[in-house]
Amino acid sequence: MPSAPQRQSGDLETTVALLRDSRRRILLCGGRFTHLLAQYLGLHLMQMRDAVQILPDRDVERTAVLSGLNRRDVLVVFDYRRYEPDNLALAQLAAERGGKAVVFTDTWLSPVSAHADVVLPSRAASTSPYDSFVPTLAVIETVVAHVIAALGPAARDHLQQTEATARRAGLV
Repeated sequence: MPSAPQRQSGDLETTVALLRDSRRRILLCGGRFTHLLAQYLGLHLMQMRDAVQILPDRDVERTAVLSGLNRRDVLVVFDYRRYEPDNLALAQLAAERGGKAVVFTDTWLSPVSAHADVVLPSRAASTSPYDSFVPTLAVIETVVAHVIAALGPAARDHLQQTEATARRAGLV
């Protein structure tokens, strides 16, 4: 098994480069609680660019999406303590198919890190029985701000188009 990559100063820049690349499909997933973080990032990205998908929960739908996983895909995984085996399997699948993987994880580093191109750790410890994801939200917000800046006017145009579509469809 490969060792986990060391955190590098270019992790934010690499993440932004992967997420802004319109030739790549973005797939996001998380765990019991962290799927909410995946949805949060995914919903922001959907407003900025095309080809963003949160992996479905149901096995048949998830399998259908994953069957097309290839070298142009970026898998974004949120995996924190009580690491989930399916997240590791997904990262291994992405690596086998030549795709890229970005993992948001805690400072203890998820096993997914061994298969990730980019590792974005954040402190999750808390005095409660549940870990705090406040630091992770700060990292997500930073990534979102940098992706918006990197996309420039294209992000604004895409957002305006999605807002117009939502209005036309009676959704807002």
